[in-house]
Amino acid sequence: MYISSVLKNIFKVNNIGTIIFFLLNAAMIVGLFSGGDPEMMAYIGIIYLISVVIALSPVGEWFLGLIAGARKMRRIDMRNRILPSVQRVYRKAKTDTPSLPDNIILKVMYDPNPNAFAVGRKTICVTEGLFDLPDEMIEGILAHEFGHLALHHTDIQLLIGGGNFIVTTFILILQAISAAMTGIATVGTLRSKSCASGCLFSFVGIICAGFVWLWTKFCMLFLMWSSRANEYEADKYAFKIGYGYELAQALDTIGTGVPQNTLLKALYSTHPETNDRIGKLQEMGVPYSRY
Repeated sequence: MYISSVLKNIFKVNNIGTIIFFLLNAAMIVGLFSGGDPEMMAYIGIIYLISVVIALSPVGEWFLGLIAGARKMRRIDMRNRILPSVQRVYRKAKTDTPSLPDNIILKVMYDPNPNAFAVGRKTICVTEGLFDLPDEMIEGILAHEFGHLALHHTDIQLLIGGGNFIVTTFILILQAISAAMTGIATVGTLRSKSCASGCLFSFVGIICAGFVWLWTKFCMLFLMWSSRANEYEADKYAFKIGYGYELAQALDTIGTGVPQNTLLKALYSTHPETNDRIGKLQEMGVPYSRY
């Protein structure tokens, strides 16, 4: 049931950008490092698959939380403050989505800015700053994060994380090769009377690094598009389980999503602009108004 639910949510319009991103990165790896050799392509495919399997395991979920700086919540007063809200929202989410895991893991980041995010199948991370908000706003934000878990956005995050680990590794290799070629070119130029070979090495190194940079930027456009679409979908889930007003109020208070002053900033943003998110909630019927 879990696998079928994940597949159902992966192949949705919202995730077209994520799928394109995944395929483009895989194509770059195969194209750059297989040399057209079928045997090498098979090896690369196996390595990629192993990386994805690890990413989708509890190890991948733990690792992403670790990278984000999330830790086990050890303070009793913190747990007493947040757990009642988590349990209230979880009960509503579980009623709507019975497939939600039974053992939700709660972690904390010692950041003064109020925020929260979901990781993997069952982890929700909250910042220390979130504790300063009223209960209703905390629950609105938590409902949004449970939406990510229920809709399997975070499973897709793990899938991309696994693939990206391989991509990032190869990009680092490319950058190292580029730097080495540039260094060789410099030494060769200094030791020879002619700078032709040195210029050639430098040119190839620059082209190589530039290609990787442009390809990565191009691929990220698709991923960010899906990310913004999933934020709207998680907002809709929060509304569906009864926390639309509380989420709108929290968004207006903490201002998640920096206003995008340029087209490029908007295209590369992971979240839609806050006022657009509140507007969508109001269109659903949320009676929130700041004015």
